[in-house]
Amino acid sequence: MKITKHKKTRKYMSFYINNFGFREPLLVLIDGSFCHAAYKIRLQIEEQLKKYFQCEVKPIVTACIITETDNLGPGFTGTSQLLKKFLVHRCGHEKRPLDGSSCIKSMTKSCHYIVATQDRALQEWVREHPGIPLFYLHNASVPTLVQPSEAHRQAAAEGQKSRVGIRELDQQTIQKLKVKEGLVAPESNGGPKKKRKVKNPNPLSCKKPKKTKKGVDGKGTPSESKPPTVGEGGVVKKKSRKRIKLPKHVIEHLKAGNGGGAGPS
Repeated sequence: MKITKHKKTRKYMSFYINNFGFREPLLVLIDGSFCHAAYKIRLQIEEQLKKYFQCEVKPIVTACIITETDNLGPGFTGTSQLLKKFLVHRCGHEKRPLDGSSCIKSMTKSCHYIVATQDRALQEWVREHPGIPLFYLHNASVPTLVQPSEAHRQAAAEGQKSRVGIRELDQQTIQKLKVKEGLVAPESNGGPKKKRKVKNPNPLSCKKPKKTKKGVDGKGTPSESKPPTVGEGGVVKKKSRKRIKLPKHVIEHLKAGNGGGAGPS
């Protein structure tokens, strides 16, 4: 039976070590109700904790827990003396002491403690808040580490996903690098789109304009008129007409024809 109990204890503590960062020596935060139950059965708390967890364990208390036990009256004098033998951790409530339950809730927010208590209300609070192992005396005599609750298991599963997955900051950095390298298109945020600046056309891709030739008429045929030639002294020379010389016998024939046409009929 003891072997089975130790296996369960190692299994439960491995769960808290792997998921919530518990390390040896284990710190057990003891309240007045647990110490009073152990005092009544003459239980050696520190020795029993080391045998139960089979590792180095440090039982600790706070000034608020000691003050609360002192105020309970003469019936708790032995319990108060037993609490004062343990290591006292500073809780920050020395000037204004709180009740033991409130002090323990405050302490477990920032540090890893195993809470040892017989207070039923505090036990329910511990079960609902992940990362806090619960230890108590079953039937006021048997030391027992409570199995992790469903809330603890869900928190552990979410923590594993966040450790395995990519952080949001890393995801944004990767997305920016992909956009920079042109692997993906940039995402539109739905804001107003920036107007594109009107750019001049590329001069290399434009065709050169065609020049109209001078001296070409409407039909596209070159005109026969040529600019006048300028001679020496700036005098414009007239273009000489080219005379056609007729043969001598043709001239005589024309003259004879003219003369005959002029006489009386």
